[in-house]
Amino acid sequence: MFYILNKNLKDEVALKKIKNKINGLVLIFFYVFLYFFSNNFIYSQSLEKSDCEYLIPMGNILQIDAQLKNIIVRNEINGCPLKIGDSILKVEDNDIDSYEDFNYVISSLNKTDDISVLIRRENSVFCLKCDKNALEKINFNNLISGFATLTYINPDTKEFGAVAHSINIGTTKKIPIKKGCISCTNNLNIKKSYKGNVGCINAVKDNVIGEFEDNTTFGIKGSVNNVDLSNYKKYKVAEVDEVKLGKAQIILQNKNNICKKYNIEIINIEKQRKPDSKGIKIRITDPQLLKETGGIVQGMSGTPIVQGNKIVGAVSHALENNPTIGYGVYIKWMLEESH
Repeated sequence: MFYILNKNLKDEVALKKIKNKINGLVLIFFYVFLYFFSNNFIYSQSLEKSDCEYLIPMGNILQIDAQLKNIIVRNEINGCPLKIGDSILKVEDNDIDSYEDFNYVISSLNKTDDISVLIRRENSVFCLKCDKNALEKINFNNLISGFATLTYINPDTKEFGAVAHSINIGTTKKIPIKKGCISCTNNLNIKKSYKGNVGCINAVKDNVIGEFEDNTTFGIKGSVNNVDLSNYKKYKVAEVDEVKLGKAQIILQNKNNICKKYNIEIINIEKQRKPDSKGIKIRITDPQLLKETGGIVQGMSGTPIVQGNKIVGAVSHALENNPTIGYGVYIKWMLEESH
């Protein structure tokens, strides 16, 4: 009996070993499957999230016109706490969506002081107490218009990016846009930059080519229509670590309404790991462009920067004390920033 019992025990031990091996193999197979599945899932997600591989760098001077979501303070009055750039959200708990709303509410108020005004200033929303007479003297606006440069168009989706920094008024940045449009221009009139003063570009508005609503940290984004891109060259989008010191070019519309390349030099690179401004420091070296503009002028914000066959960034800022030198934002940040 002992023998039989011992034999059964051996069989059970052998069976348990076989089961353990099978369970081990199943577990190994599961982990291998999970590894490849998760890798493929992450890879497919990164493909969906990643930006397009190619863009068309443009360089056209645009007139940008937009209606804001809120009315904006345009001047300051002594004794009134409102500042330039403040967005008016409510007056005495009445929503303000237009100047007509504001005017109606103010005119209907019986009291003349301690009027409650809810505002947005920079990233903060808070309430102020104002005098009615002061409020009636303040200039408000919910429309903006100005000049900047078209950075790129996605040849597949017809999406565009421009300006390379947020549209702001006063201290308020990334002003919410209700709706806006971009138009081509002609007859450029350039006021040159010189040390201590940044010049500007003025132009005559031509046809509307696109619409936008997004006012992001690194410029406006929207879509174009009725733009023939068949003769434009596509450039590969450069990764942040692919941008090199040395020779590069910007593409910019000239007085003959032709977008052409001008030589620049990339003189410093910030190895940024997350979206931030002023990643690329540049110097304008092209004699012709220096003759026409003196360096970087207002209206060149968004001018695409290319290096070899890659689009690497866009001009965002100029140095007032030396407008031949300025900064650009990496093109990857322009593409990744959505709001």
